[in-house]
Amino acid sequence: MLKGMTEYWLCVGGANVDVQGVTSARLLPGTSNPGHVQQVAGGVARNVAENLGWLGEEVQLFALVGEDADGEWLRQVTAKSGVATHGMVRIAGKSTGRYLAIRDLDGELYTAVADMEVNEAWTDELVQHALERLPHAAGLFMDANLPVAVMRVFVDEANRLGKIVVVDPVSVKKAEKWRPFLPGVRVLIASIDEVEVLCGQSLHSFSDVEACAKRLLEQGLHQLMVNCGEAGLYLCRQEESIWVAAPPTPIREAACDAFAAGIIYAQRMTPLLREQAAYGMALAELSQHKTGDYDLRALLQRKEFFAGKEMQIFERE
Repeated sequence: MLKGMTEYWLCVGGANVDVQGVTSARLLPGTSNPGHVQQVAGGVARNVAENLGWLGEEVQLFALVGEDADGEWLRQVTAKSGVATHGMVRIAGKSTGRYLAIRDLDGELYTAVADMEVNEAWTDELVQHALERLPHAAGLFMDANLPVAVMRVFVDEANRLGKIVVVDPVSVKKAEKWRPFLPGVRVLIASIDEVEVLCGQSLHSFSDVEACAKRLLEQGLHQLMVNCGEAGLYLCRQEESIWVAAPPTPIREAACDAFAAGIIYAQRMTPLLREQAAYGMALAELSQHKTGDYDLRALLQRKEFFAGKEMQIFERE
């Protein structure tokens, strides 16, 4: 999209190569396990941008990659969704980020290693180049793969311009990066483990989650969407809160990024938390079978399913 045009989403954060090893039998630690290994494009900001692109949204992605074959491959793969990739800057002397995950046969993550050193190479010039796109953007999505100083600049400028800021903690390890910036965040989309880090305590019950969320709102956060796994989703802001049951297909790993993209897509569709979550769950489900552009009719059908009577609100004892 041309610089002067409007209504695109600006996505800033990680873009990396994901290498996934999945065992074909129950995983045995400390030994070789039979299974299969695949390589896919990853990075939270990149994944969110790609999902928005497949939805037909205008998106500009700013992320650092290495000056290597992996970096060029990521740019080409991402561009296929329609995302503007001029902001995927190749950094000389650095390797493109890689994420190595080992999973059990049921898909559960056993362990992972993230090699993301390239994300520390942001310079003032690169930051300024991305900020030039912010005045004409509909909103900003950021993940925590950025240096804290860079996160601060983007949040401050987005707030000054009155832009929607949607963020993702990325991981338990990186979640605490968002603590100083909660007052500047419009929507935080996180797992229950990441919310535990932000609250500084373990969460064992529905009441624990609600109390923790209330504290985060009191610290200035506008809206929180918590994925509590099989326990469901807790959605809240000052004037509204709701529990909804977990979807049939678990929202985890790359599907979490599709869920976030669905929440972003819903920002211009509806102010209702339940409706926004329904878009996220529908997109997360469809993303696991996607081969190209999303069928928007199928998305709306699944959204209506998740927002309708079939989706029962939790009755807590």
